[in-house]
Amino acid sequence: TSAQVKTVLQGIDRATLQGLRDYAMFALMTGGGLRCIEVSRANVGDIGTAGDSIVLYLQGKGRDEKTEYVKLAAPIEKAIRAYLKARGKQEDTAPLFASLSNNSAGRRMSTRAISGLVKAHMQAAGYDSDRLTAHSLRHTAGNLALNEDGSNFAEVQQFMRHGSIDTTMIYVRQKQRAANTSESRI
Repeated sequence: TSAQVKTVLQGIDRATLQGLRDYAMFALMTGGGLRCIEVSRANVGDIGTAGDSIVLYLQGKGRDEKTEYVKLAAPIEKAIRAYLKARGKQEDTAPLFASLSNNSAGRRMSTRAISGLVKAHMQAAGYDSDRLTAHSLRHTAGNLALNEDGSNFAEVQQFMRHGSIDTTMIYVRQKQRAANTSESRI
């Protein structure tokens, strides 16, 4: 839920470079529905504009080029810019989210590392379940777009960058199931 997302974000200490990075990454994954591979592939220079919007161009799943993008809501853009400012001047080809570990400092984070830090922040906030993973943030983004933002089916499909309508239908079925009151009659 949006309340659970806020709880996790509030638990991330933004007084450190790692905290600024993790906060920006978690907010981006939840607000933009990014996959771990999209986060890993993102570069500093992928932030740009499309129309009047600030966007992050993505190399999506199964893609060779960065032709898709997600719009960055103001709080997400602000979080990313705060992290980049603390990190210092970077080349456009530098990874947007860089590793801070001793062995790979400054290099691109692996999808495994991204998954691990997302899981750790969820656990720290009290959400400890094998069913909750980094990919859960993508599902959260889709559900929030459909349920709370009032986006229609086609908008959610475009937002989630789904190639197949069947994939987006998962969110519609979940919404319908949640709204089903037949079990409350007993």
